[in-house]
Amino acid sequence: MSLSRCRRCGLPRRLSRRYVWRASGTVTSRSDPTSRMVFFEASYYPFLWSELESRLGVNITELYVRGQKASVHEYLERNVLYGWRRLLVRSLPYASVIQRVVDEMALFGFGRLRLEDFHRHGMVVVRVANPFDIISIVWGAKGFYELVEGKPARMAWFQEGEEYLLTAVPASEEREIGELDRKALQRLREAKRELAEVREDIRPAGAGYASCPSCGLPSPLTVLEWREEDGAIYHRLNGERYIFSTGYVLLSIIKELEEMTGHELEKDLMEITRNYHLKNPPAFSARSEGEVYREMAERLTAFGYGIPLELTYGTGHLEMVLGNPCHPPRLAGYVASVFESLEERESEVTYQFLENHILRLEVRTT
Repeated sequence: MSLSRCRRCGLPRRLSRRYVWRASGTVTSRSDPTSRMVFFEASYYPFLWSELESRLGVNITELYVRGQKASVHEYLERNVLYGWRRLLVRSLPYASVIQRVVDEMALFGFGRLRLEDFHRHGMVVVRVANPFDIISIVWGAKGFYELVEGKPARMAWFQEGEEYLLTAVPASEEREIGELDRKALQRLREAKRELAEVREDIRPAGAGYASCPSCGLPSPLTVLEWREEDGAIYHRLNGERYIFSTGYVLLSIIKELEEMTGHELEKDLMEITRNYHLKNPPAFSARSEGEVYREMAERLTAFGYGIPLELTYGTGHLEMVLGNPCHPPRLAGYVASVFESLEERESEVTYQFLENHILRLEVRTT
């Protein structure tokens, strides 16, 4: 397994072929422009779910599973097995079909997969090494099997040393999608539409970040290293693992939690994100305060979180204006953690929309 690389910058060519880094600060799929993508730390979701469970006193596992099932269904239909591809893939050798999954997992940093055994229209066994989250991988495998075979599947998996064995077999009978799954899919699509609503006329005042003259990908992305032998993406400066995924699953699960509990979670999401990054500090190559903030702004855009329009800072104060922000409370928590690491003091964070899709974020020491 090997990802074709750009000879100039070393980034995977599939990134530039399959995804678009728009001048408005968003990253979208070429096959599905409504699918907004972001890079984030692989350990962020487990930390977030654990903290929310503790604060709310609810079990989030079932919500997460439903959200993952819905997201896999949506992503595969729109980005992998869409149109004539679904018809073609059912006539291809299963090994070649699985290779497509292997390539996708390596590109996204989800883990490494190897086909162990398969029978067309029957049992499939795969071995997964280094998964970022086994539940996500299981539901991804289930969704892919069902779309390829055109029938529901039952999944089983167990850990074998540091790896997992996953088995998919056809379900004994057809089952209609349940009401909870239908609602999860509807909620997911609503969150997807919300994130896809951006202003394409927004542009930064300056030149923005540099891009590779060969493949066109943002130069700040070179801080990430794709290791296909691990099926993972790592930050070159601190070794932290990252994944490349859709940005709307989190939003849909948060909205479901708010409906369940009657509790607004915006402040909680901001605080949990700040605490996560204080425990796992973002790494920058810059040294001075101003250079760190400018590098942070470039990285936010390259990673798909929006386009910084203004940036001012001084002792005990930082202000940013961002266009097309992705998850404002998550952005606020991240920026606050960088600010507090530099100031070595706690901070207060406020943010508000100045106009449609333009967010002003301010951080001050307390």
